[in-house]
Amino acid sequence: MQKLAEIIDSLDGKPTTKYTSLYGHYRRDGIGYKISNIYGGQVKYCSAELVIPAVRLFGDYCIGRQDVIAVSAHILREFAVCTHLANDAMAQSEAKTEKGMFLVYRYGQRVLPNSAVRLDRENVTISLDIRLPLNTPMYEGGIAPKNKVISARAVRLLLVKNLPALAEMFIEQFDMDAFLASVLLYRDQNAIRAYLAKNGYVSFVGNGSLLPRRGKTDFRESKNTVPFQSPPSMEIGIPLPSGDTVYGMGIPCGITIITGDAYHGKSTLLDAIRNGIYNHIPGDGREYVITDDTAMSIHAEDGRSVKSTDISFFLRELPVSVDPKTFMTDNASGSTSQAAAVAEAVESGCRLMLFDEDRSANNFMYKDEKMRTVIPNATTRPFVDNARMLYRTSGISSVIVVGASGDAFRIADRVILVDHFRASEYTDFVRKDADDGFMYRPKPRRYYADRLRDICMTRNLSVQDNSTVKIGSEVLNVPDIIPHVTRGQLDFIVSFLYYFTVMEQSGTHLLRDAVTGLYRKIARDGTDTIRQNGLRGGTVSEFVRMQDMLALLYRLRCISFK
Repeated sequence: MQKLAEIIDSLDGKPTTKYTSLYGHYRRDGIGYKISNIYGGQVKYCSAELVIPAVRLFGDYCIGRQDVIAVSAHILREFAVCTHLANDAMAQSEAKTEKGMFLVYRYGQRVLPNSAVRLDRENVTISLDIRLPLNTPMYEGGIAPKNKVISARAVRLLLVKNLPALAEMFIEQFDMDAFLASVLLYRDQNAIRAYLAKNGYVSFVGNGSLLPRRGKTDFRESKNTVPFQSPPSMEIGIPLPSGDTVYGMGIPCGITIITGDAYHGKSTLLDAIRNGIYNHIPGDGREYVITDDTAMSIHAEDGRSVKSTDISFFLRELPVSVDPKTFMTDNASGSTSQAAAVAEAVESGCRLMLFDEDRSANNFMYKDEKMRTVIPNATTRPFVDNARMLYRTSGISSVIVVGASGDAFRIADRVILVDHFRASEYTDFVRKDADDGFMYRPKPRRYYADRLRDICMTRNLSVQDNSTVKIGSEVLNVPDIIPHVTRGQLDFIVSFLYYFTVMEQSGTHLLRDAVTGLYRKIARDGTDTIRQNGLRGGTVSEFVRMQDMLALLYRLRCISFK
C-alpha cells in the first residue's frame, strides 16, 4: 500500500482525469488490492478487487465444487453488510459525494451464480466499485477551475486506510457457523431436487414455509402469515444429506389444479411454486419450496412478436390461408401469444408449465359446454383439451390455478383447494380424458440473427432500467419472462446476446442446440466467461436460466426463424 500512497500524493491538485494513475496491484498484510477501470463523468468511479487468502476466511475447511455457488452467494451477502457498515462509519451515503464510498452489488434472496465473487484453491476474490471523492475545487483568487482537482488527503483516506479496514472487518466478522448453515441448506435443496426428479414429482412445498411476499418489489415474507401445511394425502418425507427429513406437499407429474376463492392464497401458492426454480437463502421462508428448474410460467402477452411457430395443437383447421405450423404475427392476440408460449416451452425442453387464470386468455384455456354446442365445429382447441396430450407426447406436466371455471377439473389428476390460506386435497370430481390422440411434436427451428449481430457489433444494446433491456430500437420488458428480475440478470442478458451473436459467430443453426452449447461453456467456466466490458449494463452478472434466455430470444423482432 505504500506504493499506492505515493501515487496518490503525486496526484494532489491535478485534474480527476489523472485518476487513471491509480491502476495497479497492491498488497497489505497478505491481502491483494487491484484498482482498474476509472469511469464516470463529473463523479469518478473505479473498479476494484480484494484478493483474500481463503484460509483467513475458512481455516482448513475445504470448499467442494458442488458448493461454489452457495459459498460465493453467502460471501457476497456478508460482504455487502460490511460495506454498508463501512460507509456508515465514513458518514457517506448515496446523496453525499465528498468522501467517496464503497459500492457492492445488492444480492437478493435467490442463490444464483454471480460474477462478483470468484473462488480458487488459495484465494477469494471479491469485486466492488468505489466512488472516488468529488473534491472541493482549489480556488485561486476566489475562482474555481473548470476541471475538478484531486485531493490526495481524501483519496488516501478512502483507499489506503478505509479500503484495507473494510477487508479486515469482513474477515474478522465472518461467521463460520452461518457460512456452514448456508452451504448445508444448499446441499439439502439440491438433494430435494434430485429426489423429485427420481421419484416422479415436479414440485415440493415444505411444511412451515412462509409463502406470501410483502409486495412486488419487496420479496421478504409478509408478517402474520399462515405457515404452509401439506394436505395429509399429499404429504411426503424427503431424507436430507444433513441427516434430517423434511416433510411437505409433493406435487406429482401430471395435471394439477389449484382452486379457491379470491384472496385465499391460490395465486400465492402458484407464485411460490414458480419461484421454487431457484434455491433461496436461509431465513427467506421458502427455503424448502423446490420446483423442477425447467418450469415456465405461461400467460397471455398481447402484442408480442411470433415467428414461424407451430401452434397447430391450438389452431387446427382455419377458414383462412394461415398455416398454424408456421404461424407468424407482429401483434399477437392474448390467445395466440399464449399458444406460442406453450410451443416455445416445448421447444426449450420445459417439463412443467404453470398457468394462472388471472393472467390467461379465457378462449385459449377453456371452452364450456354451451360454447361447444354453439360452435360444434370449432377450429381452435383449448388448452384443457391439450394438456393431457402434451403430458403424453412431451412429458410436460401442468399446474393450473382456476377460480371461476371448473372446466379444467375434468382433465385433472388432482385438485388442491386453498381455503383461508390452508391447502387440502379436493376429490369430488370426475376425470374425463379429453385426449383425442393428436400428436404434437414441433420441429426445432433454425434461427437467423444477422440483424441482431449488427446491433451487437455496434454495441447498440443496453440495460435501460431495473426491468427493461434495449436492443437496437426494440425495448424488451424482461419481467414478462423473468418475474422479479434482478439488475445482475439484466446484465447477464445483454452480455449473453453479445457473446452469442458476435463471439460465437452463430447463425442458421437450430436455436436450442446453439444456446445449449453456450450454456455448457458457462457451466464449465462460470458466468464471467461471457461478460462484456463496455456494454451499458451493470457491474455484476447473475445467472439466467436457459429456458428464460430462449424465451427472450423467441420474442426478439430482430431474429427470424425457419
